[in-house]
Amino acid sequence: MDSRIYIENPPPFRHGVSGERSRTAPIEDGVEIAREYLKAGVPLSGFHHSDLDPYEAKRRGSAINRDITRYDTFKYAALVHRQLDHMRIITVPHRIVVYQMPEEQESSFRKLATSGIRNVVLVGKPYSKHPDGVEYRTSVEEMLGHLSCLKPELDLHLGVIGIHSRKGEAERIANKFEAAGGRLRVFGQFVDDAEAMACLLEQLALEFESRGLDLHRLEWNIGLAMFALKNRKFYAQLLRKDELACERRFTGLDSMNRRLAVSNEMNLEFAERIADCARRLGIQVGFSIQPIIERFRSGDVHPSVHAAVRLAKAIAPLTSSRRHTRDEVEPS
Repeated sequence: MDSRIYIENPPPFRHGVSGERSRTAPIEDGVEIAREYLKAGVPLSGFHHSDLDPYEAKRRGSAINRDITRYDTFKYAALVHRQLDHMRIITVPHRIVVYQMPEEQESSFRKLATSGIRNVVLVGKPYSKHPDGVEYRTSVEEMLGHLSCLKPELDLHLGVIGIHSRKGEAERIANKFEAAGGRLRVFGQFVDDAEAMACLLEQLALEFESRGLDLHRLEWNIGLAMFALKNRKFYAQLLRKDELACERRFTGLDSMNRRLAVSNEMNLEFAERIADCARRLGIQVGFSIQPIIERFRSGDVHPSVHAAVRLAKAIAPLTSSRRHTRDEVEPS
């Protein structure tokens, strides 16, 4: 079973903030970051492009960034696809689907397929209760079902977001797998504890067996993050937690390079533990490396990008008999 490695490469924000000033960021900014990975010779399957829910951004954002939006993920994926097509790199845009009926969104997916992009991740509601004045018009399962009916025509490889720490997630994924027509790719939240992810894989195997579903047609890409910031409340908030499970490993680390080195050391441990569990259960896993921060406010490439390159190279041969030393994921 081959490992798959994706890099999270979201569309750039339309306006980049630098100190007290803001600049209009061209959509090509993100393509430059993608090229950084390709120039480094990272063994990638492709890039996935996360979407940003405007209501969630406003809820979490500060006064300075709450009105900042990203470029449209489908347009961005098409741009990356055109400019990097010679590299045979898969682009996987995410699309938040809950605010429109399936029929209203169908034309966007048709246009996506026409441009040669047939991998897409459907994203659901960010809240258990929607904000005032906002209505959820459909669900991920309904949109999966709608698009799966068009599979012979569009030949889409459908994906969803997986939240390994969420109660009842194995049942949710099985429901989405069935709605997608018996083939599904999952991009998971980044993990801060390998045990929680291994536990979910066990639950998935039992859920699929009980329903008579083909587990080999499910692919779960394990999220691995670069914990570059000294204050990790930012990352904990993304996981909807008060504190990261791995917090103790970063205590007292004032150097960003050291934090990135520890991130890679820890992520390699996580990847090995989870890959071993997946092999035993017969679950197809890959990895989604999520640098989280890609540029400084100055526009320079953030060290997290370079750390992600080192991690990708370290985990690429995980399915072989060769094992890695910690030195292989230390900063050069």
